[in-house]
Amino acid sequence: MEVSKTGRKHKQSRVSQMEESRQGSKRLSTSKILEVAFWGTIIWGLIRLMAHFLNMTPYGVGAFARPFISIEDENTFASLCLGAIVLFVETVVASFVFSLLFSRIRAWWLGLVYGAVMLVIAGFFFHIGNWEVATLSTEGAWYLTFGLFIGMTIMLEQSDENHAWNESTR
Repeated sequence: MEVSKTGRKHKQSRVSQMEESRQGSKRLSTSKILEVAFWGTIIWGLIRLMAHFLNMTPYGVGAFARPFISIEDENTFASLCLGAIVLFVETVVASFVFSLLFSRIRAWWLGLVYGAVMLVIAGFFFHIGNWEVATLSTEGAWYLTFGLFIGMTIMLEQSDENHAWNESTR
């Protein structure tokens, strides 16, 4: 008789923990997504500027402004500012989409896959077939680490918010 009571208590404990984790896995707040996008734009914008300055890639931050400016004006200060704004908007969208698609999955490599998908999309617009090996490797490294940053930061923030929410409900 005692064993069955203990078994029921253990089963009820597991069910209540599962309900808490289901209720606790709420979406990431907009302010956190904006924060991730801000720091992602600053860090990866600077990395892209350095890679362009060191002639590792022909695409600087101004390349993100290509839909709004001509290719010849890509290296001006105005295109650099506009490119940073476009990069910020793209990072907000990428962070939001990542949090929608993968918010419940806890796998660090999803950021790498996400970065590879972003590389393919960018390669479509920037004619990846015409890239040299050096450009391909630089852009590949940039997009893979950018996707990894977005993925791991979103997962960490989601985990922190779920943990804080679960602690406050106990």
